[in-house]
Amino acid sequence: MFSLKPPRPTFRSYLLPPPQTDDKINSEPKIKKLEPVLLPGEIVVNEVNFVRKCIATDTSQYDLWGKLICSNFKISFITDDPMPLQKFHYRNLLLGEHDVPLTCIEQIVTVNDHKRKQKVLGPNQKLKFNPTELIIYCKDFRIVRFRFDESGPESAKKVCLAIAHYSQPTDLQLLFAFEYVGKKYHNSEA
Repeated sequence: MFSLKPPRPTFRSYLLPPPQTDDKINSEPKIKKLEPVLLPGEIVVNEVNFVRKCIATDTSQYDLWGKLICSNFKISFITDDPMPLQKFHYRNLLLGEHDVPLTCIEQIVTVNDHKRKQKVLGPNQKLKFNPTELIIYCKDFRIVRFRFDESGPESAKKVCLAIAHYSQPTDLQLLFAFEYVGKKYHNSEA
């Protein structure tokens, strides 16, 4: 009347199962040292770890985690994660995929969600609160957002002030490009 055999599965998947990795065997997380690619003469001014770069405005699903570095030439965001939803790749010889030159920065806004404060940073201004978000408005109409949810509050404050100081220098000799001025300009007599 009734058979006691379990029914055979009728669904057949034609997708390959994900490859097995040794992550389950080795429970220690793999920590890769994230280092910036610097030009000759470029120095790292300040850096902060565990920064989230916001990609989409409506969701945090595509956000990237990494390290934010301010040098005397650019802001670099270094991550292990691939860029989502990217249809084409281009390669710049001076800048990486997540780099912003300091001379391209128009305005820097720091935000503290807890105190509900915003401040537009200038070159010699103080920051009285620890920022939870950094919004950078660029001259090429890009808006770049970074969140400091997991990073230390003091290191986030220091990197924001360093970006403001080096992006709008009071002395033009602080710009990175002035290091490569030709010798004839230094020795020219008018």
